Amino acid sequence: MKRNSRSNKNQKIGPVSRRDFLRLSGCAAGAAFVYMTLRPRQAAAEGVLPPGALPEDAFAAACLKCGRCAAICDQQVIEMDANGRPYINGLSGWCDFCLDCIVICPTNALGEVDAETVKLGTAVIDENICIAWNLSNACRWCAEACKPLQQAITIDEELHPHVDASLCNGCGACVNICPQTAVIGIDKKYGKAIAIHNVQEAA
Repeated sequence: MKRNSRSNKNQKIGPVSRRDFLRLSGCAAGAAFVYMTLRPRQAAAEGVLPPGALPEDAFAAACLKCGRCAAICDQQVIEMDANGRPYINGLSGWCDFCLDCIVICPTNALGEVDAETVKLGTAVIDENICIAWNLSNACRWCAEACKPLQQAITIDEELHPHVDASLCNGCGACVNICPQTAVIGIDKKYGKAIAIHNVQEAA
């Protein structure tokens, strides 16, 4: 059955009362709220990508979400997020750049890189919850963990840790060792006081 859209378009609509206008506006707003609340949402991406990863958009197109990189990781630091995207989880361990994940990748989502120069991201310290920045405690675990690796974290005269972004390769050793959540008197909801950020986020 064909719709007489032209005749409908030419029909005149009588004046709408204030009550009807408010009622219709309320219905529309309610419907919009329900839609925004109940519509399917994509979970936020976790952490930084494994070594050799293509830029985010290109990686998303090339990655099969097969999980082989996570399965082969001896450090058990590669995990899959809610969207099936692999990421480096510093809570589980740290990346030693063995590059087995690149070898096992069936696509070019993870490409060949130099283990000595590859950069996953940059460590960023949250000074608001860092023990060394807030308590009279000379915590230097992050710097000690980094010392035999990159020496990217230094301690100043006031015993505060600082990250040299030019030296940090984002391995996550500092995140893994950070004792923030284990200290009595610190609210555990805050989690770690240091995290690996994408290079763009850390800039």
